Amino acid sequence: MSSPEIRINARLTGEDARRFRELQKREGLSSSDLLRDALRVYHASRTRPKANAMKLLSASGFIGGGEGPADLSERYKDYLSESLEQKLPMRVQDSAARSGGRK
Repeated sequence: MSSPEIRINARLTGEDARRFRELQKREGLSSSDLLRDALRVYHASRTRPKANAMKLLSASGFIGGGEGPADLSERYKDYLSESLEQKLPMRVQDSAARSGGRK
């Protein structure tokens, strides 16, 4: 998918017109090229650089922080199953055994 193209018709007068012609002559640029370059410079001066998430997390101590077993990355499913089993037993209990043999 290509970017949409726009056509600009601008009127420059006085000092703005003089500066534009001066830059055009000095840089050897067409009107369109000069406007494109000016837009890029303007955009760059007004846009914040994107934060590097990895640098931010590393600086905060979040990356590489934490405690747990040395083999957690290999056995995480086992550890999760054990933890869940302690919280919510997965065994189905016989209702007769829970009620002491009564129905």
